[in-house]
Order: sequence, then C-alpha cells, then structure tokens
Amino acid sequence: MLLLQDNPEAAKLFQEVSKAYETLRDPEKRQLYNQLGREGMDRMEQEGGGAEPGFGGFGGFGAGGFAAGQSPFSAEDIFKHFFGGDPRFAGGMGFGTQMFVESGMRLTFMEAVKGTRKRVDLSRAVGTKVPPVEVEIPPGIDTGQQIQVVAPLDDKRRINVLLRIEVEPHPQFQRRGPDIITITALRFIEAMLGKTIQVPTIDGPAELQVPERTMNGDVLRMKNKGVPDARGWGRGDQLVTIRVIKPNKLTERQKQLLKEFDQDVKSETKKSSGWFS
Repeated sequence: MLLLQDNPEAAKLFQEVSKAYETLRDPEKRQLYNQLGREGMDRMEQEGGGAEPGFGGFGGFGAGGFAAGQSPFSAEDIFKHFFGGDPRFAGGMGFGTQMFVESGMRLTFMEAVKGTRKRVDLSRAVGTKVPPVEVEIPPGIDTGQQIQVVAPLDDKRRINVLLRIEVEPHPQFQRRGPDIITITALRFIEAMLGKTIQVPTIDGPAELQVPERTMNGDVLRMKNKGVPDARGWGRGDQLVTIRVIKPNKLTERQKQLLKEFDQDVKSETKKSSGWFS
C-alpha cells in the first residue's frame, strides 16, 4: 500500500512521462524533431519558441530524426529513463506487465479516523473478474486522499489500483484536519459555576472540566483526543464548542434571585472593573 501524496517525486515523474509520451505521438512535434534535432528543440524551449515543455529532457536517448511513423525509443525506454527500472512502475500505463486503474472507496467516519482492513472486489474497476484483495486503511485517512493497491491479474501481470477515499459524515463528530469538532450543551448555572462533564470522543466517553464563567460559544480543547496522523505523527485534539441553554420560563423566585444577582454584579463592578476579566 502506498499513499501517493507521501511520494510527491513519484507522482511528478508519472505526470512527466505521461506528458512526454503524448508529445512523441504528435506528428507535428515529430516533424519538428526531424528538422531540428534534440538540440534545436532544446533551444526552442529555452527561447519560448513553442516546443513542448520538458521535450528537451530526453537527451539521454540520443539525437537524430524519427523514421517515418517511428520513435527513436519505445515507451518502455521512456519508463526506464524516468523510473530507473523501479519495479513499482515497470510496465505502467499498460506498456508492460502492469496497468493502472482508478476506483473509489467509501468509508464510514470511524473507519477513516480509526483505521480498518477491508476486503475489496476490484472486478468492476478493471473490467474483468479478479480475486478480491485485502486493503489496509491507515488511521487518519481523509476524503480526497488515495491508496495504491497492487493485486495480481494473472501469473505475469499485476493491477495497480488507485483508490480515491470518500468519508461519510458522522452525526456527532466533524473533522477539521487532525482535529475533531463537537458541540456540548450546558445549563446556564452549570456554565457559570463550572462542572466536570462527560463528552463523547472517537475513543469513547471522556471527562471534560468546564471552568467557571464559561460563555456560550466558548471552545474547550481536549488534547490528543483528535484524529491519528496517517503517517504516525501523533494525534490532533478535540475541540468542544459550548452551547449554553437558557430556561424556557422563569418563576417569580428565579426572577427575584436574578435581580439580586444583578445588584451584586453592579456593586462588584463599582469596586473593580475586572469582574468579567
């Protein structure tokens, strides 16, 4: 299994070789090469004369024109030049013993953040019957990321499947990068006096200490309760947004107590302007 975003050099090389091969198939580019040779193409590229960017990078294959309908080197030569015989890329794009296809994989929120192992049928993706493969999903993977799976097609050929990940939403948790976002409701008195509460996390219920005078919209951080990094670089945090619930109605006694509370606040404010600090 290979996360392509963790190997940007390989991804860049794969894009370069695809572009170069398309360039060589262009009759106009081939004719220019016949007329100018490699050095002429290099010069045109440097001077902005219209040569395909990256065309001059094939100096390792020698100069000289194309014979009619032929290229001076094969598609496999291109791959050997760029990838140095790396077996992971040998025969890429269907030129040798492997081929590349793309498919999607849908994961639940918890499967993505905790990691899992899934048995996947790739027959529909490759257009023929192939044995199911076991795919290891690393914890912390997210929508838009890809996993490369290599599976045998027959005794000689292999299939390289790029699985694009899509993560389903969760009713309680949202994700912001490595952090988990949740919302917890508190009664007004609990927010004012502070309280230890139980909140859901991806690992199960955990205690959270709500400090005194917590206001509506305050965000409390639970360290290392977020998403594990897919490369093993620790975990994010859980960010808990507080929603203070106001009472639906007040009794006469409650109103009187609030008025007394307000008078106390005014008295304290006169003594010190830092009551709400």
